[in-house]
Amino acid sequence: MPDPAAREDRPAADMAADVADERAAGRGAGRAGPVAADPAGLAADHLWGFLTGLRAAGLPAAPPKRADLLRVIAESPPSDLTALYWYARVTLLQDAGDLPAFDRVFDAWFRQGPLDDPPLPRDDERTPSPGAPGHDDPPPHELRPGDGTRASTLSIYGTRDLGRTGERGHVLMRALEAAWPAALPATPSRRRRPARTGDRLDVRHAWRRARRHDGEIVDLRRLARPPRPRRLLLLVDVSGSLRQHTPDLLRVAHTALRAAPARTEVFTFGTRLTRITAALSHPYADHALTSVARLVTDADGGTAIGAALHRFLANPRYAALARGALVIVLSDGLERGDPAPMVRATARLSRLGHRLVWWTPLACSPDYRPATRAMSAQLPSLDHLGGVRDLATALAEVRRLPAVLSGPRHTAARHWTPHPMGAAR
Repeated sequence: MPDPAAREDRPAADMAADVADERAAGRGAGRAGPVAADPAGLAADHLWGFLTGLRAAGLPAAPPKRADLLRVIAESPPSDLTALYWYARVTLLQDAGDLPAFDRVFDAWFRQGPLDDPPLPRDDERTPSPGAPGHDDPPPHELRPGDGTRASTLSIYGTRDLGRTGERGHVLMRALEAAWPAALPATPSRRRRPARTGDRLDVRHAWRRARRHDGEIVDLRRLARPPRPRRLLLLVDVSGSLRQHTPDLLRVAHTALRAAPARTEVFTFGTRLTRITAALSHPYADHALTSVARLVTDADGGTAIGAALHRFLANPRYAALARGALVIVLSDGLERGDPAPMVRATARLSRLGHRLVWWTPLACSPDYRPATRAMSAQLPSLDHLGGVRDLATALAEVRRLPAVLSGPRHTAARHWTPHPMGAAR
């Protein structure tokens, strides 16, 4: 068997020929041959050859991406070649323009028939590539907004260009920055300050004034706890299902940070949790988004909302940021797998925070209903479910916040409960 290290600089066609020779040798050797003796070793060598074949074809994958692929295969072994193809494509491929080369290398290494089949099929008998007619993809189905089919649990490492802010974007961002202070809820400060009216006398001031006037109390002042804005916590979803909305959602977070820099915290989550408050604090939005793009490595990747929120709550320093704060989650809520961790984390966030608001781009559609298992289960924990997909819709929701915050808690379920005819209340 050729040395795997020697394959790195060979073209994919030569590597496919080596695989054919290895299979033939394995069939001739019987159970005592190399295939029967060490199938795990052959599989590892075959996977290594595929990765080096990608590098030879000009598609190098970063070490974290290769590690993700191996971890996914170990934790959830693919049931067929279709599953293996999508594991490798979602984890390793970053640019859609590299898809033809990726398909060629994958076909050369994996679409040559089973290891213990008789002779290799001819070129005209090979399994069609993914997307071609006759491929064993799952049957197509109609995609509906909010059905969770665009969500994924796989991780993708890399950064993306968040683009530049247009002239209209700058106008809307200035309006958002001006609207945030009036929308944020207030709470009494801990320290008391001199005031004309208050619930406590300023005894120290009265004593100091009396010493200057031979013990006579000239005037009485009072102390009060002036209001201050509550902490604002923004959790922004940067997964692949929100790719077209991510830049504007981050710009919304930038305006909030500019309006209340000392009381605002911003996190992103996809398959990871990243604190971006410092990176987003640059006064110029485009520079701030460039810094965020370098910091957030799971942008446009999979969706693991429950795991990310649980990681946030498991960190005592982070959980303290949510206590008594206005918590706003900007996400479509499309969670793959068991929604129970996401529902539990949302319920705890609701208990910790002053209010829990959820903004989703899907709610901008008049036909949207929170009908997925995750959203319908966590709806009773939300104080408001609104639609935000760009700066204009965000400005409308920010201006609606005072009415939401002045009302009772946990009213989102009542407002989104469907009527018998299907309309929302």
